[in-house]
Amino acid sequence: MKQSIIHFIAYLSIAVTAIFTGCYTATESTPRIKVEKEELYQPTIEELVIDNNFSHKGCHTWLDGKAFTSIEDALSPMLRPEDDAPLAQSGLKGKIFFYKGYREENLYGDKAVVYLLYECNGHLYSYYTGKSIDEIKETNYLPLIPSLIDMDDVAMARSLFVGKQLYICTNHWYNLQGEVIQGRHLVPITITAVEPGNNVLPLAIRFVDSKGIEAQVYITTKSSSYTQMLTFDRLFSYENPRNAHSEISDEVWTAITESRLLKGMTKSECRLSIGLPSEINKIPTYNGVKEQWLYNSGAYLFFSDGILEDFRQ
Repeated sequence: MKQSIIHFIAYLSIAVTAIFTGCYTATESTPRIKVEKEELYQPTIEELVIDNNFSHKGCHTWLDGKAFTSIEDALSPMLRPEDDAPLAQSGLKGKIFFYKGYREENLYGDKAVVYLLYECNGHLYSYYTGKSIDEIKETNYLPLIPSLIDMDDVAMARSLFVGKQLYICTNHWYNLQGEVIQGRHLVPITITAVEPGNNVLPLAIRFVDSKGIEAQVYITTKSSSYTQMLTFDRLFSYENPRNAHSEISDEVWTAITESRLLKGMTKSECRLSIGLPSEINKIPTYNGVKEQWLYNSGAYLFFSDGILEDFRQ
């Protein structure tokens, strides 16, 4: 019995030694993994011009008299008439609403909530925030009244962009009456004016292109690092996009700016012209594998060896 215990202890000692030796050997034989420091995202010039000039400070920082313009004829249902103000007004498009401070009310004995006050045409209107003044300060709260556009943002955009030559990155243009028109993209334009936009996108950037066509696009006052909406940095470029594609012939580049396709285009040229497809299919043929691009618009493209062979646009 004693001898068996001695043999067991000896076996256990050998096993433990083997385990630790094995771990040590494995650790030494495993190459060290070099962890690269994650490269920090560098915002573009177009993002910076928005981030650095449109602060979006909370309403607790507003000064009395701050101006907003109405883009609707009817009074917003979010605004409550005060005193003898009419319950509804018409003809308000283009009228200015001036901020007149705020009022606190304790409705249910819970907390005092803030009502923002606006004056227009000699009448006072209030906007219910549902928040206390402390909550407004803590969250940097901004009210959402779609019919009112901050004139400080309009004035800032005018000072930054009017008279500047930029390059437009979208072909979805609007005429000056707000109707959709087909434009060009990746071409130089000159900003002629900035006006209040619409209920979703507060700024209308008006411009003229090299052919003398006057048009506009609507943008938000934030950059794409905060939103996926139509932002300045998605729609405009300070740099000429042509400079990054010197390998493309002038004929093909002209087609790209007009969103046209030409047989013989490469995949990258097609992407520049009409964007990414919604679906890509690989089709086996006797001559190899062809690639089909499908678009939600009904357009389709066929590529052979990466070259556009046939299409319907």
